[in-house]
Amino acid sequence: METSEQLPERRRFFRVEDEIVLVYRPIAPDDMPPAEAFQNQLVDHFSLNSTLAYLTQESQAQLRRIERENPAVADYLKTLDRKIEVLAQAVMISHNHLADQPTHTVNLSAAGIAFTADQPLAEGDLLELKMVLPPSLVGIVTFGRVVYCTRQPEGWRVGVDFLSMREQDREVLIRHVVKRQLTLIRARKHSSEG
Repeated sequence: METSEQLPERRRFFRVEDEIVLVYRPIAPDDMPPAEAFQNQLVDHFSLNSTLAYLTQESQAQLRRIERENPAVADYLKTLDRKIEVLAQAVMISHNHLADQPTHTVNLSAAGIAFTADQPLAEGDLLELKMVLPPSLVGIVTFGRVVYCTRQPEGWRVGVDFLSMREQDREVLIRHVVKRQLTLIRARKHSSEG
């Protein structure tokens, strides 16, 4: 049951329908990493793209300033950034079978996720979730708690609140959700005009 303190937190974030790669597994409470250790974990090949995406977001203000003062330098820096992004995607594809997995329709926000599962999960179950967000192939690892699981014709609809996520991953996820929402709004506008 959601408490009144949790409700504003959940509504603070946009929710969108999306197609992402999602792999999850139930874990025991002892398998949850301590929050501080999780926040400070070293970058591996799965989280490399997420870390680079976060750093790119952080440098956008400086890049805009450089662009005003010297557009040629800004163009060169954007090209370097794109090269690094391509390399990171190649690392993700070569080291992770997840990037090649089929996508699943999910309802996603920076606070949680809802998806259809083949098997039921119990309310309160803890999960480790690995998500790959197309098209950038950003990989995010997070931990969450099942808040509902209801029978649907196509399987089990499961809602999960994120409990633990690196702050930089949450920033990347927020930006991804906002971009996805803008894409959906533009698509709806285009179809209504066509």
